[in-house]
Formats: sequence, C-alpha cells, structure tokens
Amino acid sequence: MGKKKETQGLLDQKTRLIGIAAAGHSVGCTHFSIMLLNYLAGYRRRRAALMEWNSTGDLERLEKVCTGMVRESSAYRVLEADYFKHAGPRELAMALGAGYDDILIDFGVLEEGDTAEFLRCEKQFVVASFSEWQQENLREFAMERERTEKESWQYLAVFGSDETRKEFWRRFGILSRRIPFSADAFSVTEECGIFFEKLV
Repeated sequence: MGKKKETQGLLDQKTRLIGIAAAGHSVGCTHFSIMLLNYLAGYRRRRAALMEWNSTGDLERLEKVCTGMVRESSAYRVLEADYFKHAGPRELAMALGAGYDDILIDFGVLEEGDTAEFLRCEKQFVVASFSEWQQENLREFAMERERTEKESWQYLAVFGSDETRKEFWRRFGILSRRIPFSADAFSVTEECGIFFEKLV
C-alpha cells in the first residue's frame, strides 16, 4: 500500500515536455514560447523552463537585455522562469533531473533531425502565420509532414484572417487556434490566461 502511494507520487511529479515548432521563419514561435512559459511560471506558479533548441540566438539576446550581460553558462533566470540558450540533449538531461514541472522546447523551424525529439514531447504546438506572404511556408510544412503522425499537433497563429484559416482547414486539414495578441511576452493578460488554461 505504501509502495503504491510512493510510486503514484513519483508519477505525479513527472516533468511535462512541451514542444513548440515554427512553420516558417518570423511567425512568432519564440514570442509564443515565452508567453506560455510566463503563464506557467508566473500565473500557474509551476516550475518551468524554456530550452532554445535552435540556432537563432534569441535567448542570448534576451539574456543581454534582461540581465545586462551574457554568461558562459547556458542557463539563466528572468522573473520566475529559467531559460536555457543554445540547448541540446545535455541541457535537457540536466533540466529533467532538476525537478521542473514543465520544460518547453522551442525548436524554431523544425529541422529534419529534430522531428523525433518534437514527437517525444507530451504536447506539440506548431506556430504558423496565415499572412499572405507566409502562407506558402505553412503549405510546404503541411505537405512535407503529410505522412507524419500529427493528430496530436495543435496549430496556432496570431496573424491571418479567419477566412484563410477556414480555407487551410478545408484544403489541408489544418485546424488552427488564434493566439491572443500580446505586445509583452512577459505579461499575462486575462485573455491570454483564459487561452492558455484551455490549451495546456
């Protein structure tokens, strides 16, 4: 009886991996990742970290702006959340051993070798844009992954009309949710809070 309770406690403490990929460049993938991180850490009071599993260098630039310096260490803290710049398997293993409730992995534009890591995540979000000049990226993304198991993928977008969203649903089976606009990724508005509560 005591052993069962102990095991259940370990299961309850399991770290949740959340994968976030971009269907093209400059669609707001990192902005969304930071918004979700701050919702989980600041609003829900969960221990959360964000891994930069891409080569953009955005989290290093963020570190410089928020802390005034760039450290050699890949990890740093802003407000109530941890950030891992230039992350890979080593940093992920370290974070998994640190007892986080949630680890978000920002894959950026999904590279071929990262698909398996993305699929390993418990939740998978694809950030896209339905703006006219970025629709082709989303079309290509959908067609390239047509045979991939993607029922669990959730598509999200800030930009684009509802008419275009419906068209993508009809043609490609891509049903997307609109991410509430937020000028400040560190501030969780009431609208964002409601959106994230339903999402995660």
